[in-house]
Amino acid sequence: MAEEEQTVEGIVERIVFVGRAGFTVIRLGLEDGRSIAAKGPVLLGVRPGETLRLTGRHGLDAVHGAEFTADACAYVEPATRHAIRSYLASGLVRGIGPRLAEAIVDEFKEDTLTVVDTTPERLLEVHLIGPARCAEIIASWQQHQEIRQLMVMLQSAGVSPTHAPRIAHYFRVERGEAEGVTDVLEIVQDNPYRLTEVYRIGFKLADKVALWLGWPERSPERLQAALLHTLDAAALDGHCFLFERQLVRQTISRALGDPELEVLLWDQLDALRAARQVVVQPVPYQDVDHPAVFSPRLHAAETSVAARVARLNQAGSRLARLGRWTDAPLPLTDSALELAPAQEQAVRMALSRPLSVLTGGPGCGKSFTVSAIVDIAEAAGGRVSLAAPTGRAAKRLAELTGRTATTVHRLIRRPREDDHSPATLFDHQDPLDADLIVIDEASMLDLPLFDRLLEKIRPGTHLLLVGDVHQLPSVGPGKVLYDLLRVRAVPRVSLTEIFRRGRDSAITVNAHLINAGRQPGNGRDFWFIPVSRPQDIADQVVDIVTRRLPAGCNARPGDIQVLAPGRTGPTGTHELSLALQAVINPATETTGQHWGDGRPFRPGDRVIAVRNDPRKGPRGVLNGSTATVTALDDKDRELRVRLDDGDTAVYGYDELDVLLHAYAITVHRAQGSEYPYVVVPLTTTGSAYKLLRRNLLYTAVTRAKQMLVLVGDPAALELAVRRPEPARNTTLAARLHAALEGTPPLSKPLRAADGQTVLPC
Repeated sequence: MAEEEQTVEGIVERIVFVGRAGFTVIRLGLEDGRSIAAKGPVLLGVRPGETLRLTGRHGLDAVHGAEFTADACAYVEPATRHAIRSYLASGLVRGIGPRLAEAIVDEFKEDTLTVVDTTPERLLEVHLIGPARCAEIIASWQQHQEIRQLMVMLQSAGVSPTHAPRIAHYFRVERGEAEGVTDVLEIVQDNPYRLTEVYRIGFKLADKVALWLGWPERSPERLQAALLHTLDAAALDGHCFLFERQLVRQTISRALGDPELEVLLWDQLDALRAARQVVVQPVPYQDVDHPAVFSPRLHAAETSVAARVARLNQAGSRLARLGRWTDAPLPLTDSALELAPAQEQAVRMALSRPLSVLTGGPGCGKSFTVSAIVDIAEAAGGRVSLAAPTGRAAKRLAELTGRTATTVHRLIRRPREDDHSPATLFDHQDPLDADLIVIDEASMLDLPLFDRLLEKIRPGTHLLLVGDVHQLPSVGPGKVLYDLLRVRAVPRVSLTEIFRRGRDSAITVNAHLINAGRQPGNGRDFWFIPVSRPQDIADQVVDIVTRRLPAGCNARPGDIQVLAPGRTGPTGTHELSLALQAVINPATETTGQHWGDGRPFRPGDRVIAVRNDPRKGPRGVLNGSTATVTALDDKDRELRVRLDDGDTAVYGYDELDVLLHAYAITVHRAQGSEYPYVVVPLTTTGSAYKLLRRNLLYTAVTRAKQMLVLVGDPAALELAVRRPEPARNTTLAARLHAALEGTPPLSKPLRAADGQTVLPC
């Protein structure tokens, strides 16, 4: 006999725990004064002070006592004075604390929320509220009510209401000024597929809302949104295009799930082409041209990069005129005296050719060669700019060369000295004032960023790209360094000799073994600890980081970085970060914490930004920037962080989804960084199985300077070494061949009336 469901109603007193898959435990204050524990994934995102009606089952827990397992959760408008007071005092409304909440409720009693909703100017009747405080409360209340309305709509559509603050922030803050947004709910109701523009909201969530609002399953808007979503998802996987047949099939399998929609999808693809929302261009596949579908942005970027590279390659340069770099003896700088033949060849190439590439694995002397290039260029009177894709990589480049280095983003948005206006993330008004630009960790450059960089380089400037082509490619679309190396007209030097210091390191030796498809072996600074079960792997990682490395190697927690292949599961970054946080930075009564995005944030936490935001801090915050939480401000509902570059940034409590805990980060996010000690969990279970690749393992191993510890399933290690990286769809190499070597160009893009041909697969 099925157990009868019951209902309880109460006020959220505090968040007790948020765990795997959003499983949440809260303390719920009931009307009779009792407090019980309530638990379940449906509680993810609820906040203290809110009144909830829960449907589920009563029970008894040995730890929490009386508890309620919630299967459904509905938000209830607070009705009693106690509920209204708790609601206002919870910090949800900026400008109202416990004392002021009590004064407001004493004044308006059960009509308080009606007054704030309909005649908020009456708040001035409360003796503690002046005009400025009243305006602050009204603005915060209106924002909060908008979020509440969004939460109700999402919940009714079967979508987690935790997305509501992110939706409101995107349309109010990120799009508000450009679009003159006055009503976010109206925007979503008019076109729910615009929700796909919001970070972490994909087509399926937007589609749920659309179908709940009554949009037809075969509406052109739905089918076009599904096609564009699939194309965007392919870009997130690194592809610059999808062949037409790929696009239609993946749209059916990953977004719509209905094969009967295929004919309609072809019609809507033609409509998108006619509206210039996509570009369709024939691309060779097995010696036959097939229509490939690009987003206009990536099609323009590929075309632009090829043209800019050709112009850069043909220009004369001041640096080339400063010396006879191809045959004369190099200037006698300290570094020039120690160059190996291949390194000397690289120096001559960088100083004599407008565009060149320097590659090599660990221990092969790339850094020393770059230092020599910079020394010699400056000794000859050349102006040099150094940059890398991430802040940590730029810092390391500065340490290696003894010069100032910056990120590529900041290099290309550098404002003029007389310009005091805020710089946008990509300000391309002025070309870069340099004779030589060196970009380290160039394997991380995605196509749009490389296009922006080339746009800023004046004719006659030399560009040297330095990187390891065997590492992971960029997180964004394209495979720039790899494609450049496929073109013979691009000068390159590959350093392959491992110098003595590298030969003494098991990390370096094993990195080269992995790159060759061979299994690594243990050594003084390289260890593999076999463990099979994912939870046991996670427990070992926590023990190694918090006890064994500090005790055995005198390592500080800040010197140790856990790098995981994926985000989910016991060995993913989310659960490992929370497990490590519980030991390294536990909650205390004095420090306090705030639950945001289903995670506890505490002063002292290490976090990493996962989105660019030019509005944060004095110079903007870049995707991949790491920081330390310095303060929580419950009154203003914001969190302060100190970035590793010394800047300070403030995040509202409704923006914490763009800050991840950094006790464990993905291997992708560690690119361009080095750490004294690196710990890597390896498992074949869950999403990690698809991610295990040779270049991922190679990248993880080469992040360690003093010690590398692999923990996991031997089968996972064997699989990672054996499995090569997947291909990416890009036409950059073909366009570069045409621009630099005169090979036939790609066929022109198709017009909507040209008809369609598809891959025979």
